Amino acid sequence: MSRQNYKKDIKQKRKEERRLNKQTLVTTIIFSFIFVFMLGYYVHFVLKDAPTVISSSQNGRIKEQAKKVVRGTIYAKGGEELAYTDTNETPDDFEDDVRRYPYGKTFAQVVGYTTKGFTGLEDVCNYDLVMPKKNPLKQIEDDFTGKVLQGCNINTTLDVDLQKTAYDSLGDFKGGIFVMDPDTGAVYVSASKPSYNPENLEENWEKLNKKTNAPFMNRSTQGRYMPGSVFKIVTTLAYMRQNSNYKDFQFQCNGTTSFDHFKMKCYNGNVHGSESLEEAFANSCNGAFASMGLEIDTDVFNRTAEDLLFNNPLPLSDLKTGTTSYVKSGSFELDETSEKYNDYYVAESSIGQQDVLVSPAQMAMIASAIANHGVMMKPYLISEVVTDDGAVVKEAHQSEAKTLMTEKEAKQLSKYMAAVCQYGTAKIFANCDYKAYGKTGTADLHSSGDGNVNSWFVGYAKKGDKKLAIAVVLDNIDDSQGSAKECAKKVFDRYFN
Repeated sequence: MSRQNYKKDIKQKRKEERRLNKQTLVTTIIFSFIFVFMLGYYVHFVLKDAPTVISSSQNGRIKEQAKKVVRGTIYAKGGEELAYTDTNETPDDFEDDVRRYPYGKTFAQVVGYTTKGFTGLEDVCNYDLVMPKKNPLKQIEDDFTGKVLQGCNINTTLDVDLQKTAYDSLGDFKGGIFVMDPDTGAVYVSASKPSYNPENLEENWEKLNKKTNAPFMNRSTQGRYMPGSVFKIVTTLAYMRQNSNYKDFQFQCNGTTSFDHFKMKCYNGNVHGSESLEEAFANSCNGAFASMGLEIDTDVFNRTAEDLLFNNPLPLSDLKTGTTSYVKSGSFELDETSEKYNDYYVAESSIGQQDVLVSPAQMAMIASAIANHGVMMKPYLISEVVTDDGAVVKEAHQSEAKTLMTEKEAKQLSKYMAAVCQYGTAKIFANCDYKAYGKTGTADLHSSGDGNVNSWFVGYAKKGDKKLAIAVVLDNIDDSQGSAKECAKKVFDRYFN
């Protein structure tokens, strides 16, 4: 081989090596990207999706596990059984197991059912209720002795006495009541009517599903209602934030207030005369709040509503699964580009009419933040998950969910809410041996055509070191037949006395 051909051959080989090295590099980079992507997906699945998949009632493994385990018990705050499995004295035979609900309709929506699927806490806690979760040595011992497997038990914060009081206070009305401790976030009441008996669900399933009054819906957490004047809490806070001299506010109420192209009438045409902001709040003066709403900058109004959880997920994870939420947040938006937007729409929205919607749960959270110096504690219903031999598997830790307002703002709103209960629209609380703070609401349901309303009460009360926040809605009622504040008073009376 000539020297020239040798050099040419070496050059060709090096060229080929560079081509192969380039291909190898590209292939390595591609597979590295695939590996990083798969690793990232795995980490995402483990941290976020895995708990959802594992706990899902549709998980085949969970379904199989449920066939060989006695489902755990759901307990109330005082140790009362809210849901338990009756083994009919044959614990080894799972075929004749029956799920029992001692309080029937009273806790139906929040506790849920296991017939025709899963709802409520039965759904949220499904994984824990069918998983023994014992240490390996104990599991071996139980297997050796032939002990029947028992799912974990759930200890909740629900208060049987308060729940029964709230449920009974609703009478024959449709409605919901949500009650929580402002200092801890513990939820004591989630009551809803109309209801159903979970134990008779199988035979009544078709009939219940034909009903138009939605007995399966938890109106205290899932119901979104026009709030009427309880929304004036939001309007007041927005006005305070925009106007540092809000204490100088004055309004002359003549029963009907004239604006450009429309008039705003106060409830029953009441004439309130000259009012300060406190008096307008206590009297729930529509004219005053429509005027305030028209003064508030749209951005300030929207931001304030969002600060108070409107248009945002509510931090009540104990009523959520990966695929289902048993709690809904409110909606409020003033969009200057919308065809609906005009002075009348803004004025009506400012008093909780038009497209404003909210649940009792959200309003109770707002009230709890006001009671707790502006800080909303994270609401929770599940206090502990324990094994059948008492070992604690999970435990709730009280924590702050969000600061909804400053301490100064909360103190001022409390002052206004106290006036409502002392000489305003909820003066039935004036002579109670506890101090009540609240806001009433009467949302006009123009679409009903019969003059019906949503009756509301939102607030809190305290006596000594004890506090209780509450929100009550009576849905689509004749205003002369019932009042949400009466329901709230029964709950407060029971708790503090």
